[in-house]
Amino acid sequence: MFKPFVNGNESHAIHDLTLENQEDCVSIYGNLQLTKDQTGLEAAKALQNYVNAVVSALENEPNLPEKIDRQDQQEIENPFL
Repeated sequence: MFKPFVNGNESHAIHDLTLENQEDCVSIYGNLQLTKDQTGLEAAKALQNYVNAVVSALENEPNLPEKIDRQDQQEIENPFL
């Protein structure tokens, strides 16, 4: 079960879209095509459930700060190039 902002380094996927859970951030990256069929409907509902869980966690957080300071992720040079 996806619990936003709990269990850092946990990730979930909807096809090629990844939701990466950290203690102070949920990152969403990748690609998701919502097609006009049953598969697209399932993917859209899964995405909706994840986003609703994030919104709910944020709304229920006591003393939610205006903005947190996070260090920018530094790109690491690819050693295989």
